[in-house]
Amino acid sequence: MKSLERVFATVGGQPKDRPAFVMNLSLYGSKLAGVPLQTYYTEPGAYAEGQIAVREVFGPDLLLSPFLVPAIGEAFGSEVTAYKHQVPNIRRFAAVSASEALKLPLPDVDSQPRLVFLRETIRILSARYLGEVPVVGVLVSPIDIPPLVIGIEAWLEALLSEPDTARALMDRWTPFCVNLANAMLGDGATLIAATANFANPTIVPPRVIQGIARPVLEAAFGAIKGPIILHHGGALLAPYLESYLGLPNVAAYFVDARDSLVEARKTLGEAPVLIGNLHAPSLESETPESVRSQCETILADRAADARFLFGTSAADVPLATPPEVIQAIVDTICHAGIGAS
Repeated sequence: MKSLERVFATVGGQPKDRPAFVMNLSLYGSKLAGVPLQTYYTEPGAYAEGQIAVREVFGPDLLLSPFLVPAIGEAFGSEVTAYKHQVPNIRRFAAVSASEALKLPLPDVDSQPRLVFLRETIRILSARYLGEVPVVGVLVSPIDIPPLVIGIEAWLEALLSEPDTARALMDRWTPFCVNLANAMLGDGATLIAATANFANPTIVPPRVIQGIARPVLEAAFGAIKGPIILHHGGALLAPYLESYLGLPNVAAYFVDARDSLVEARKTLGEAPVLIGNLHAPSLESETPESVRSQCETILADRAADARFLFGTSAADVPLATPPEVIQAIVDTICHAGIGAS
């Protein structure tokens, strides 16, 4: 089967030759292609070269647009620090409060350089793998944009103490997020992956979820013209999945490595795709034998789950991860043959 067929068989709960899998090798592609990170995260062709190398070496069933959420902050005027061995991160925010952020101009999704970089990588990869490999457009939901522009503390202050200002900011920024997601789909992305951290009960109280976050997610996801993967974003998700049920266009839930797949599936029911749940950042300290054992445990746990898709959770697979560790994961999945036709 082609990867596209395998992924859609998973979505439909149909038989397939082996489990489909996705790994966050966004960063790792730079190592495989021998491209310096400053070039990798600024030139679409360089990033695409890295993801082509990821596909050729490890063969994941989905490829990712840049896992580079600070780029959204940059588009609004935040400044980042580049590193030699890790993803760039924000060093100065564009504004100091939600009220100040309301005055910022909205980035143009067709011309803002950092957004053009994100989109052009999708165009290159989708053209290269048309009909063969799905490309995922990586984003954050509107509720998670403010931490990239004003910082986490300022956004929490607005959500908790200035709800009217927080709602006004979401009213202004939600159309931008929808436009960017739909532009990515138009560029060739098959799916959109988005976080919703500030709708998670571990981060904000129920009144914020019910009064601000949930309505924002419903409005945004309902206007996105394609399927959405809801990503855990580093927080536990399985115990709180009921908070996210019923959101429009959400076809898959990507849980944290600490989450119980059994609990997640019980809450979700049979229909959505469940993705997880090997912890990517810790792979640099694993051995081929240890990850093989972990993968076998996960696959055995999901042996009867026709809509399970194996994935590495949390952030990127670190550059220091030995390639033989990644290959051991791939080999274990490829020899599983769960639900083979």
